[in-house]
Amino acid sequence: MKAAMALLADYATQNIARRLVFKMSQAAEFEFFGSLLPSHVSLKQPFVFEDMPRLEAWFDSFAARTTPFDVTLNSVYYSTWEGYGILGFEVVETPVLRNLHKQINRELVEVVANASAPHDGDEYRFHMTVELGPIRQANPFKAFYDSLADKTVNLTFHARNLALFIYADRPIQSGSFILYRVMPFAHLEL
Repeated sequence: MKAAMALLADYATQNIARRLVFKMSQAAEFEFFGSLLPSHVSLKQPFVFEDMPRLEAWFDSFAARTTPFDVTLNSVYYSTWEGYGILGFEVVETPVLRNLHKQINRELVEVVANASAPHDGDEYRFHMTVELGPIRQANPFKAFYDSLADKTVNLTFHARNLALFIYADRPIQSGSFILYRVMPFAHLEL
């Protein structure tokens, strides 16, 4: 099994992201896929774990040591990855985000045998996937992105909850992942 970690968006941001998915579904036919998970900003891409109770204990501890903070989304982006089209929101990188990513990578080496995951490190780009899916004969993700006259979003949400996603050991597809656990950031705000 694999796990990933992310910041959950607030309801207002979730609703805006899903409205965009709905508009896209009105313009082209595609299967809902990435939008099956709640809107989130990934902090750690899927990594292999061996011991769920140990991972849960560390995850809960990490959330308890984290202070809520603001996350800003500034524009819509389009990308591709291994035959998938991706529509998402660009996240404005901050020292808080970068430091959380680094802290997760540092601490996970004590929790799992191999904490590495795709895109780890300084090159990791923070983002919020709005929708993704396989590119077939047509590419509804690119077509919808190209149709947007204004790609700015200017959204900010206060990150208060950490999510743990679980992925089956098979190609990522509908039904191969779930939101497993959510913990609030318990550290008091100053």
